[in-house]
Amino acid sequence: MLTMKLTSLKALFLSVSIITLSACGGGSSNSTESPQLPDPDTDSVDYQQLIDDTVSSDIPGIILEITTPEFSFIGASGVADTETQESMQTYHKMPAGSAGKKAITLLIAMMHSQGQLNIDDTIDTWLAPELLSQIEYSDQMTLRQLLNHTAGVYDYLDDDTSDEWFDTAFTDIDTLKTDSYALQFALNKPAYFEPGNGFKYSNTGYLLAGLILDEILGEHHHTALRNEVLLPLGLNDTYYGGVEKHLGEIISGYVLTDTGALNSKPFYTNIGVADAPLVSTVQDMTTLLKSIITDNSVVNDDMRDLLLGDESLIDIGDDVSYGLGIFKDIINGQTVYHHGGDEAGYKSTNLYIDELDSSVTVFFNCNGYAECVEPSDQLVQQILSTLLPQ
Repeated sequence: MLTMKLTSLKALFLSVSIITLSACGGGSSNSTESPQLPDPDTDSVDYQQLIDDTVSSDIPGIILEITTPEFSFIGASGVADTETQESMQTYHKMPAGSAGKKAITLLIAMMHSQGQLNIDDTIDTWLAPELLSQIEYSDQMTLRQLLNHTAGVYDYLDDDTSDEWFDTAFTDIDTLKTDSYALQFALNKPAYFEPGNGFKYSNTGYLLAGLILDEILGEHHHTALRNEVLLPLGLNDTYYGGVEKHLGEIISGYVLTDTGALNSKPFYTNIGVADAPLVSTVQDMTTLLKSIITDNSVVNDDMRDLLLGDESLIDIGDDVSYGLGIFKDIINGQTVYHHGGDEAGYKSTNLYIDELDSSVTVFFNCNGYAECVEPSDQLVQQILSTLLPQ
């Protein structure tokens, strides 16, 4: 739920020129020259060694899955909990953050195709006037605009309010917090622009989408998400955070505070919001994204077009566009679909390279401080450079 860096994937790959790969890992180069990377050669890369070398006192644990037509790898390294020293396992679950947005948009695409809603209706079709009166331009914004971040609605995780959200929520870790709770931090705040007049990543749009789903369904949308998305796609190790916490347990996640490392697991145990809905495994997140792009049994062409068609894709520059819950990048001539997740204490990358039919999903149980973010980004650089042609 932390604010996304919208072009981070492309920026990561473009900076691989400062990374030198070897069969057992890589390291930073301080040279001003940019060494030539070899063509992709996954046979010469020890991915287990890469994640082993990245784990440190600042990065407790990592889970990595890579799938291509030629090979697959899944491995874990480090610990799931620094206090108990429980080893990280490939089946461990953690909050997937904003990488879960695509599950919400897929459910909405399904409901649109079934005539249960019209994605281009304005949100006053469903939401109460008392709520909408506290959201600037709410009478003009459509559901589609909420999902592709062109509504201009204030982000409750904006720098001006994110500290208040986390501080308030951390003081009461035992109470379930859903969309209506998180939304209070965005009410009566100025819009970034009038709907349709720009692009600004806003998690609030997905909170509102969650409330719209609840209104249409007559119950919390986690039930429909399970029945229409999770079960049909075989995502048996995925559940809605907070709301379905009885279905599993998350690993510990770590963020640095003024008083030292903080385990954010108690906080996320009772968070269940539509902007970051899923607790999942690397395997299930790989399946979810690939299914949206390639599956024809659950996801039909009309749904796919709604998620990633011309009407939904927003050009945000540098060959990067955003559909409904999914980024689309063109990197070295390859189409890369992706959406990562950034939470306090949890960090994930989830991508699919279309032309290569290749997937990468990585989980880290740390986030929010440079000693975690920089090496974890470097690991993603190294992995991408082994898969994408130069």
